[in-house]
Amino acid sequence: MKMKDSPFRKGVLTGFGFPGIGMSAAMFGYGVYAGEAGLDIYICVASLLVLWSMPGMVIFVSLYTIGAPIILLFTTVLLANVRQFFLVLSGMTLINIHSHKISFISKLLWAHLISPTGWAELSKARNELEEKELLHFFKGLTLALVTITSLTTIIGYKLYYLLPSDIVSIPVFIMPLYLTILMLRAVEIYYRVAVISGGIICPILFPYFGDWSLIIAGLCGGTLGLAVNHFLNKSKANA
Repeated sequence: MKMKDSPFRKGVLTGFGFPGIGMSAAMFGYGVYAGEAGLDIYICVASLLVLWSMPGMVIFVSLYTIGAPIILLFTTVLLANVRQFFLVLSGMTLINIHSHKISFISKLLWAHLISPTGWAELSKARNELEEKELLHFFKGLTLALVTITSLTTIIGYKLYYLLPSDIVSIPVFIMPLYLTILMLRAVEIYYRVAVISGGIICPILFPYFGDWSLIIAGLCGGTLGLAVNHFLNKSKANA
């Protein structure tokens, strides 16, 4: 009889699967970008592990390479990463981190390593695992994601000097495709409504609002998704 995988092993296998491929494609592109900017490879990898957020990492490279003051660098990256605050809180709630007897430093570490990919996989795993197993799952998932993204960042950095930039930049487009597929696979209907409606609204608004169309589409898509979910739950309650 086939034995059930441990939560940690399940997390490792998940991380080295499609989620790892999606994240590593983006980090490959980040390695290319850092190489193009002339960033030292050690700082490149350190920024990946310390910032663990693509917008913050890109801003860091842009400001670092032009010699921006440290206070401006810190403040700008901090503001870019604040957007994930509620996502981290949600992830910590899913894990029920306070029920685990671990140090405060360990809690900060796992909170730091929650990414949109990690949060999405935790949301799926909570339907398959017991609550007390989710932290072990997340540890395995994170170990795999950190390993594969660190390797692909280094590979992207090195390949920048060997291959044309147009070729090494292609994997960057895998990440948004992966996130779209991930949300469309979600159990909750409001995720799928938000992604589809936002994807339709954004290109329609772009000629009129430019880059702001992305923010507007996100707000509209998310609001529509929550509205649909509210009415569906209300219909079920009245049935």
